[in-house]
Amino acid sequence: MAMLVGSVGILAGAGAPDAASIETARELARVVRAAVAAASPSIVTIETIGGVQPDGTGRGAAATTRPARRRGGPGFRVAEGSTTGVVWSRDGLIVTSSFSFVRDPTLINVVLSDGTRHAARLLARDYIRRIALLKVEGASLVEARWVPVGEAAMGQYAIACGRGFGGATPSVSVGIISATGRRGGNALQTDAKLSPVNYGGPLIDLEGRIFGIIVPMAGAGSELAGVGWYDSGIGFAIPRERIAATIERMLRGEDIEAGKIGVVLVPSAPPEESDDAPPPRVVIAAVADPSPAQRAGIRPGDVIMKLNAEPVGGLDDLQRRLSDLEAGTTIDLTLERDTKPVTVRLLLARPSEIGPVQPPPPPAGDLPATTQPASRPSAS
Repeated sequence: MAMLVGSVGILAGAGAPDAASIETARELARVVRAAVAAASPSIVTIETIGGVQPDGTGRGAAATTRPARRRGGPGFRVAEGSTTGVVWSRDGLIVTSSFSFVRDPTLINVVLSDGTRHAARLLARDYIRRIALLKVEGASLVEARWVPVGEAAMGQYAIACGRGFGGATPSVSVGIISATGRRGGNALQTDAKLSPVNYGGPLIDLEGRIFGIIVPMAGAGSELAGVGWYDSGIGFAIPRERIAATIERMLRGEDIEAGKIGVVLVPSAPPEESDDAPPPRVVIAAVADPSPAQRAGIRPGDVIMKLNAEPVGGLDDLQRRLSDLEAGTTIDLTLERDTKPVTVRLLLARPSEIGPVQPPPPPAGDLPATTQPASRPSAS
């Protein structure tokens, strides 16, 4: 079993470990092995074959994407090969990460803990929580045990498990839960080191119960967002209650998509650099037709100041917060228009419901001096 028990050093302290510290570390290792053994029957390997390589947006395209492991680090082909899943119900439902299905694979196999292989079909994807739901026919599965709602707490030991490399025993990495309620309340955060082949696997407690499903998640992107953080000590897992909130819709084949305003945004820089200069603001450069923004009366040149009464800390902050909200969610935007505040309410739409931009983004020289774009426009 591949195991990273970083806590041994913590338990031992500085210098050579004493007998009590060594025995404590050994006991932790025994507990970890027992927890993994308890969870193992509900952890499966998922094999995907075929499909087009994505273009970096999270949807299939002909181009090849090789996100870097870290800035300047080596890359890898995404969603190719084996990864991990967890048994949701004994009648054949498997929950995994949507990362493995960016390519829309033509063939999906699920390998159970006993080594038997079964064909599976993809029912739907949740682009907010980065999960996917599979269905296996004609197999009796061992349903996972979950940590009860509200019991996950910062500082608890957390074990990341995966079968992406196959084998009789899951690979594991040990850490703690470093935060709860992350990403709009959708995720737990862990410092356990994660690997792309283990996305979709469980983060478990010392009793073998599942805290959540491990997914890549960062910034405002698609299923690929957060992949570059793997093995960084920043990882996320989606707890049962957040999966259960959308499982019925996914069973009906409905994809859960991030909501869109229907605008082109540019960050603005203050006219002069100074220590007391205000932070960059977010300027609406263009509005799509049709779109929620158009229906709400939003205009090019408006500056977004607040989202749901909370100040916006720049373009990246706004896009991250919007990426946690699904289509059909009602939001309030506070805008600055002609130096006066204006608040509008709108219903976020699916990307397919957003029309073309009318008019096209104006050149930088057409914007007020205080809202000159600091970088390229970004759609939202």
